[in-house]
Amino acid sequence: MFYFKLNVTTIKIFFILSCGILLSACSSFQTENKTSSKSYKKTVVQSSASNQRQSDIDDTSINLSKNNLIDPMADIQINSEIKESYKQTSSFIKQNKYQKALNLMIKVKGKYPQLSGPNYQMARIYLLQKQFKKALEQIDISVQKNPRNYYAISLQGVILKTQGKFKEAKLSYLKAIDIFPNYSKSHLNLGVLADLYLGDLELALSEYKTYMTLTSNKDKKVANWILEVNRRLKASK
Repeated sequence: MFYFKLNVTTIKIFFILSCGILLSACSSFQTENKTSSKSYKKTVVQSSASNQRQSDIDDTSINLSKNNLIDPMADIQINSEIKESYKQTSSFIKQNKYQKALNLMIKVKGKYPQLSGPNYQMARIYLLQKQFKKALEQIDISVQKNPRNYYAISLQGVILKTQGKFKEAKLSYLKAIDIFPNYSKSHLNLGVLADLYLGDLELALSEYKTYMTLTSNKDKKVANWILEVNRRLKASK
């Protein structure tokens, strides 16, 4: 039994490290309004790979997601230059060319100071370099520019979790979920946090299930995590 649990945790850690920090830039837009609004279970899944994020960027229409909730970021409008910059930044990050990615985002930020996306991207880069203070500073700026940027707020949770600030990380995830309950990665991140770091199995189970619902029950790894948490819950009673 111990061997099985260890194996499952190892699978979780490998899974999240493989897809966790590849966050792309869906949080910026040219017409932003400043006042508008797991394997790991050790590094958080903040978003899908860059191709998925790019498809989000290309879709500028109003998005009615599950439960008919409107994505508060769905009205984002960014031009082709910004899209290409985000795509290039993602490429640099995959190649571990962090300084090039950082320089590019500094350039975009200078040209489009109203955007929250470049600061969000810079936070990603600093997180990968383990410069947590700088990462959080960029998150603060991003959210000041666009308080509805739930991508940035969810990333804030990732950074805080990485620093061992688990209660603060939970608050960030909950805030991101409050802004847009249908962002699946916030639920997954919160589930991981509750499962591995907070010891709140009820919350972990709830968040894993919500994540699975939002992703059409396609994630077999998380489905196995749900079975594992259910077993642990029953064993504790």
